[in-house]
Amino acid sequence: MSESQYRTITTKSGLQLRVRELRADDAPHLVEIFEHMSADSRYRRFNQPADHVSEARKWEEAERIVRIVPRQSGGLLAFADLEGEPDVAVAAARYVCVGDGVAEAAISVADVLQSQGVGTQLMRMLAELAKRAGVRVLTAVIHDDNKPIWRVLARLPYRMERTHDGAYSIVELDLTRERNE
Repeated sequence: MSESQYRTITTKSGLQLRVRELRADDAPHLVEIFEHMSADSRYRRFNQPADHVSEARKWEEAERIVRIVPRQSGGLLAFADLEGEPDVAVAAARYVCVGDGVAEAAISVADVLQSQGVGTQLMRMLAELAKRAGVRVLTAVIHDDNKPIWRVLARLPYRMERTHDGAYSIVELDLTRERNE
């Protein structure tokens, strides 16, 4: 892939990440990100324990994600040159349409880059990608104790509705309205 197809974002520590759209051959990169996440990060991402996942299951899920029909989904991958690991996948964000103009969003960031602004920048980029595809609302089910994603959501410019449901919240980001409208 040519460098012109990448956008560059910079972490709080100054590390530059290259971001591009998710492709059908990206399953290995999704597995790579999963393997660079701690048990706590996996729990926050999947809302359930995901520490003892078989290799077969990891690959099945990664293949399923990249094969979702492009008209119904979109995604981004971020790559970085880490010490001893050049051009490694470090974060992914995606949306999948679940209704007319509504899509479920998800994001994963390798532990080494959490709290570096990667999630916020990727979610902004994902929202713009979704808007261009006709998505008006991004939704997600988030554990109320998932402080990292709540910080990300608080930094986004879109109006957010939060409905509590036990230990979880259903979040809707209205991509057609700015937070302060």
